[in-house]
Amino acid sequence: MAAATRGCRPWGSFLGLLGLVSVAAAAWDVASLRCNFGSFCECDFRPDLPGLECDLAQHLAGQHLARALVVKSLKAFLQDPTPAKPLVLSLHGWTGTGKSYVSSLLARYLFRGGLRSPHVHHFSPIIHFPHPSHIERYKKDLKSWVQGNLTACGRSLFLFDEMDKLPPGLMEVLRPFLGSSWVVYGTNYRKAIFIFIRWLLALGHPGGTPAGRHSALPPAPEASCKALCAQ
Repeated sequence: MAAATRGCRPWGSFLGLLGLVSVAAAAWDVASLRCNFGSFCECDFRPDLPGLECDLAQHLAGQHLARALVVKSLKAFLQDPTPAKPLVLSLHGWTGTGKSYVSSLLARYLFRGGLRSPHVHHFSPIIHFPHPSHIERYKKDLKSWVQGNLTACGRSLFLFDEMDKLPPGLMEVLRPFLGSSWVVYGTNYRKAIFIFIRWLLALGHPGGTPAGRHSALPPAPEASCKALCAQ
């Protein structure tokens, strides 16, 4: 009897291991299935708003109004479990005002992998859209890329750099993804974030800042990181 008992233990352990593997596989399948429905999947989305506020307060000088608006918009968007539309941020200004820096911080404090996250998509006109004559192909590819990645994960960030250098008309394919509708092209996209970066001159001067004059916001006393985190 003792020998029989000893002989059964490896089989019992093996069957138990199979049970654990089956449970793990089932859990993975459920998670994968949930991620195919963009509205449920959080992927590696791990927002750290206190950390973002502290970093902006310490390192983004002279842009207190822009900083407050970005944080306020982001808070309202993340606190809404069913947002009406994606969050769209347009960062524009002169060279050195912190546009690229802010966008990199947003990726860092929203996604576990930062800019290297598979759900953060950074587009550069020089790298991705270098030939204006290929505009129709670019439109098709961009639409397919955005739609496919939102289908894989609704919590995706799309960052478009140097908007003033993009081929004219390319951004028109994004218009359906930016409005307030539950589904576009079979994709639920309301939890996505779009960031557009452009140089100030691309906005034109009529009715705005005269040519040759900087429009940087006046500097303001920086609150300490400790005080911000306490709030």
